[in-house]
Amino acid sequence: MTEPKVSRPPRKSAYFVLAILVVLLIGGWSAYWAVGRGIVSDVIRNGINVAEAEGGSLECGDQKLGGYPFRFELSCTPFRMDKDGEWYFINELRGVALAYNPTHVILEASGPAEMNLGEDGPAYSANWATAQASVVAENNRPAQVDAVFNDPTLTYIVGDQSLELGADQTEAHMRRVEGNENALDVALRIVGLTAGNVSGDVPLDISLLMQLPEGSGVLDGEVHDLADLLVDEEIRVNVSSLQLQSGEFSIATEGNLVIDRQGRLNGTLPLVITGIHQLEAVLRPLFPQDDRTLEALQRTATSIGQGSAEDGVPTIRIPVTLENGRARIAFFDLGPVPQLVIGESGS
Repeated sequence: MTEPKVSRPPRKSAYFVLAILVVLLIGGWSAYWAVGRGIVSDVIRNGINVAEAEGGSLECGDQKLGGYPFRFELSCTPFRMDKDGEWYFINELRGVALAYNPTHVILEASGPAEMNLGEDGPAYSANWATAQASVVAENNRPAQVDAVFNDPTLTYIVGDQSLELGADQTEAHMRRVEGNENALDVALRIVGLTAGNVSGDVPLDISLLMQLPEGSGVLDGEVHDLADLLVDEEIRVNVSSLQLQSGEFSIATEGNLVIDRQGRLNGTLPLVITGIHQLEAVLRPLFPQDDRTLEALQRTATSIGQGSAEDGVPTIRIPVTLENGRARIAFFDLGPVPQLVIGESGS
């Protein structure tokens, strides 16, 4: 008859080895976290020193750095940068990265925020309910940025003119183009856009998909002005989809544009306009007060456009040509289009 086997209790040495491994793991992780914390501190300190060496300043007020053991958390209250008469201010900026994946950073900001681009430049002030951004790095540089603002408001001031904008939500997404290190894909979505007190009964929704063939410098922090995007004295913009909608009114287009050194638009855009009779009323808040382009576009498109009906609403398909900052349909001149402010490269 076989006698039953009696299990032996584990030896005390096994517990001792396990305890040593746990201590080493905790100690190693703590050392890793401490090194990472020191790197973050060094980055902030170096940023401050570089800003001062270039005649500017960088402030991370009431700086807090924590998150042990699984995260790195940095908060600045407030965050401010000054350089060459320009300054940028955010009431509170917070950054979080998982300790085991420091190449992915989540940013949160609390308003208000302000940006002033010099004595003669435009000024912006903004606020929002919540604001979050995600930054993913590859090869030690940002490769993907996503940002979402809920209930944002923006005031734009230049000279004695100002414009107030509001929205339910704004999203922005930027990606490097795989296989083309110079190109940048950009997606923008604005829901419920209003402008001052003249936004009409139904807010405007905007969605844009485009590519900047020479725009990757935006993610590298090398673009401070539109002039930094100039290549051979022009900026190329490939619009794969642009849609604006407000109630029964909508406008859609796609095409390639070129912006010259003077900020003038050049290219041909095939427009599909539904509810053409509402065009000027809906888009008026987004154009300068004395601009007559929308009025001319609505009048000319109605008279010569190829019309049909979609869901019972009149729809017109017509190509608009932009050349040296002026718009035309065939031989009908619609007048000047507002120019972009290019500025000086490297400013």
